[in-house]
Amino acid sequence: MGGLARGRRPLLVLALVVLLLAIPWLLPQRYFLRVVDLGLVYAVLALGLQLLVGSAGQLSLGHAAFYGTGAYTSAILARKLGVPVEAAFLAGAVVAALLALTLVPVLRLRGNELAVATLGFGVIVHAVILNEEWLTEGPFGMMKIPPFRLGLLVFDTEFRFYYLGLAVTAATYLAFRRLTRSRFGRALEAIRQSEEAAVTSGINPVRYKSKVFVIAAFTAGLAGGLFAHLNRYLNPNDFTLTESINILVMVVVGGLRSLEGAIVGAMIIIFASEYLRAFKEYRLILFGALLVVFMALGAEGLRGLPAKLAAAARRPAPEPSDG
Repeated sequence: MGGLARGRRPLLVLALVVLLLAIPWLLPQRYFLRVVDLGLVYAVLALGLQLLVGSAGQLSLGHAAFYGTGAYTSAILARKLGVPVEAAFLAGAVVAALLALTLVPVLRLRGNELAVATLGFGVIVHAVILNEEWLTEGPFGMMKIPPFRLGLLVFDTEFRFYYLGLAVTAATYLAFRRLTRSRFGRALEAIRQSEEAAVTSGINPVRYKSKVFVIAAFTAGLAGGLFAHLNRYLNPNDFTLTESINILVMVVVGGLRSLEGAIVGAMIIIFASEYLRAFKEYRLILFGALLVVFMALGAEGLRGLPAKLAAAARRPAPEPSDG
């Protein structure tokens, strides 16, 4: 049975690849494809936070700060300084990673203390974006950002951008999948379970937490660059504490320990947020109710739902009372 499942796996992977490549041809309207494009940007964001929160057990409420850093750095370099978009895109991720290095001393904190420290950091970065108008154009936002280009290829439509977003998402997923199965990933797992036990095993928690924090920030910077050149307009309100919480919710919805779940969670939250707009004044109420349902699934998220349903189905019915 196991051999049969393994034999089918390449066919399933091939079918998934074909489906993903065909999506732009299957969606009837540009709007739907734009939502998918946005979902891919957030999938990259969620993958980075999943590595930090799910694999390493480090709660961060400042992830939007690195997202915004990547977005504004790429936009400023490309639009104001005329730097090639490819270089500006990578520079945004590098600047976000360097910014994460300034928080290394904070990584000695744990749990709620670390969450509060990263929250404060996010507030500072948002204040800089909002108030340094000479650089970021302040509360009015930055407009006329050039589209992403790679050599002669210009990703200036939803159709073209989809393949760029898909490539970055796939590359991030495959890199993190390999990373979590490596010695580095096993060290993160040990730290997540018990830092004290990890130390006795010869693992330096601060060093590993610093590395994973920088990797997550670099990934958020990549997502920010993608967003800047997809949307071609940036507003400081896109990078607030609320955004950090949204990204965390995406990770929880898909399952804290699942890379695949981070991608699925990002897509679900983005689609839910977009399609609930039709309900106008009830949108926030419905979205909040949906989040409550998802959060009730626990740390396993949607990934653990089949097992919970199966367990509920096997549970014997209560005996009728005699009275």
